Amino acid sequence: MTNELQPFDTQRSSRHGDRRSPETARDLEAAAFLVSPEGAAVLAALEEMDLGEARTLEILTHLRRTLPPDLAGAALTQARLRRRAVAKFPAANRMFFTAEALEQASGWEPALNRAAQIDAAAPPGPVLDLGCGIGGDLIALAQSRPVVAYELDPVRARFAVANAAALGLADRVTVHAADWTAARRTGQLPAAAAAFADPARRSEGRRLFSLHTMQPPLAELLMLAGEVPALAVKVMPGVEMDEVPPQCSVEFVSHAGTCKEAVLWFGRGDAPARWASVHQAGGWLTLADDGRTPPSGDVSPGMVLYEPDPAVIRAGALAPLCERVGGHLLDPEIAYIVAGAYRPEPLAQAFAIDEVHPFSLKALNRRLHALDVGTVELLKRGFPQEPETLRPRLRLEKGGGAAAVILTQQGGRHIMLIGRRLARFGTPSQEEGDSGDER
Repeated sequence: MTNELQPFDTQRSSRHGDRRSPETARDLEAAAFLVSPEGAAVLAALEEMDLGEARTLEILTHLRRTLPPDLAGAALTQARLRRRAVAKFPAANRMFFTAEALEQASGWEPALNRAAQIDAAAPPGPVLDLGCGIGGDLIALAQSRPVVAYELDPVRARFAVANAAALGLADRVTVHAADWTAARRTGQLPAAAAAFADPARRSEGRRLFSLHTMQPPLAELLMLAGEVPALAVKVMPGVEMDEVPPQCSVEFVSHAGTCKEAVLWFGRGDAPARWASVHQAGGWLTLADDGRTPPSGDVSPGMVLYEPDPAVIRAGALAPLCERVGGHLLDPEIAYIVAGAYRPEPLAQAFAIDEVHPFSLKALNRRLHALDVGTVELLKRGFPQEPETLRPRLRLEKGGGAAAVILTQQGGRHIMLIGRRLARFGTPSQEEGDSGDER
């Protein structure tokens, strides 16, 4: 394999515009500079500097002493992107990004986990990375297999090549600056043991929420699924289950307490229909929907409320989670689980319930005053108002204690639960008295 950038396909795309435009030419010139030894020296110097927004003019003035304005701006932007990217990529200080590609890229842990699953599911052979962006998944896939990648945006393709080289994977990667769908239609897509596809889920700056409007659309991906032994397709976490084809499994991926993405898996007989993969400090946890309807029942003071990880909710894996904590849903339509006693559960955050009342702002303020509450954590599910719209109207006691208020519904009536946080996501022990992050 080679990390050499293959010739760009001259086809156009509304996703990326005309690649022969002056703007693109300037972007490519800036990309070529950034990945050059001269660019590396400039970025290394910027890495040691304070890059705060207040210093923008000062830094650009300094850079323009030796660089044209376009390259000076590109270098500063890249240095700042590297600092933002540390949250996603451990080797960010050696990598190259565009702002949009960084936002869309999978985190390093989800990319590695997906690559490991592909490697385990596929027969021997190379993997295709279709729509590789700046190469986040590409470098994860290349840890275990040769990868042939396609990316329509020539700047992102250039950075994908540079990122593979920066991580010592140059001999395992080939990047084509081309439209993979055109290559497939003309029989030029290489044979592979598996493929990973990351369709565009934005058009003209707007998010796309349907599998049929992403680019390429589901129909194109279904044709690809019939041509490779295993296929993983990264899609939006809020994917409509009615649009998911019956021949695939769906994985909902949670990272840092947020459901970041969903993955459609084709060719995996080992996978359940729907499951959650949750990354925490100790590694990955999984929980599958087992098809059972979760039990539901009443809620009363003295019980414990569990809020499941969002990926568990999206996967519909509430019945097995109820079983794990010995609880039931407080309402069949609400993803809150209540139980008679606390059990440590890393796939949910937990709250002690001290009081249960019908919702009333006046009554809530009376109870907060009586309980001497100074800081309050607000949560809601199935409640018509956003909690933060209520916060300015709460009567909190200066120097008072901490409490949690959960606004929800049961049997069609709005209720409020007053209590205390016990544990955060991924925390096996109790944290009584910790007010947590307000939301």
